Amino acid sequence: LQASPLFSVGDNVDVFFDGSSNLRWSSNLFNDESGEVDDLLLTLTPGFEVDFVRGESNVDLSLLARYDLLRYHDHNEVDTELAHVKAKGSYEAARLDLTASASFDESQTASSQGQNLPGQLFESEATRVGLEGEYQLSPKFSFGAGVNYYDTKYVSANTVGAFADREEVSVPVDVYYELTPKLDLSLGYSRVEAEVGAAGSAAYDQVTNFYSLGARGELLPKLSGFLKLGYRENEFTNKGMFGADLDFSYAVTQKLNSSLALSRDFGVGGAGDSTENSSIKLRADYSIDEQYSVSANLGYDLRDYQSSDREDDQYSAGVRLDYVLDENWRLSTGYTYSENDSSLALSSYVNHALNLSASLRY
Repeated sequence: LQASPLFSVGDNVDVFFDGSSNLRWSSNLFNDESGEVDDLLLTLTPGFEVDFVRGESNVDLSLLARYDLLRYHDHNEVDTELAHVKAKGSYEAARLDLTASASFDESQTASSQGQNLPGQLFESEATRVGLEGEYQLSPKFSFGAGVNYYDTKYVSANTVGAFADREEVSVPVDVYYELTPKLDLSLGYSRVEAEVGAAGSAAYDQVTNFYSLGARGELLPKLSGFLKLGYRENEFTNKGMFGADLDFSYAVTQKLNSSLALSRDFGVGGAGDSTENSSIKLRADYSIDEQYSVSANLGYDLRDYQSSDREDDQYSAGVRLDYVLDENWRLSTGYTYSENDSSLALSSYVNHALNLSASLRY
């Protein structure tokens, strides 16, 4: 939505109201393997966005705040409110690009990283801070580096002993070589240090390393994005594997765009187990006209637990229709299918969801 600001302060600050309402029906509210319970959820989300230093060509800074009010039709005992705050900024100079962000999000869910509690919802808090930059060393070479912090805490009383808090710090480093004006090759290394809390077992530290070769930019006519392929090693489990991060976008026609994302990485399950994760995501977006657009997505995730024989196959699919009424209003409706097929008893589920939402930017 390209709305004019609600009001401006001086010449450099714009303030927008960003609000939405969403009505969602779920066939399996608690993601239970048996005894499925459906319910209707109304979410009202007032929010504001403040854009600073407007008019400064090389600086961008904004602050976003939203507050979700969740109200269930049949299960009002799990009604709650959730806060979301995010600050993001960027700086562009002749040879240096910097981006920074910090956010805090509260969430309510029935499943997290393959872990669920039959017949219950639970809440968590996530804090993220990131700083990344790229410096042009010469006309052909550039250097990129960053540091990212991620902290997850489960705050509901019913998660004690079932879920593991965790902190992660990742440091990516890349050297880029300009092969053509539209394509760069890369040599990269990233290190992720995770401190995993106790959930029925002792706390531990997990360190993973990723050595990669890659490319970014326009790989083929109409095909753009990035890929990193290489070797990942897990110092905690003393295991290594082929690693991948890939995200491509392909312009099929002027109105139809498709995307593909692949990932193979080490991770941490909701209860704190070390895992190997593989995922593939497909998406297509079609612009019917200036007001109507439709999108569809498919996804598959495989989570292999290293300390047991457990494997989870997760499937997802969805379709969505958007209608932009004007520069202030957007209406949308959609359907989502999600399934978790787990070898662990009481951890499989199927869920169908329908939603109708309206967004206002003013």
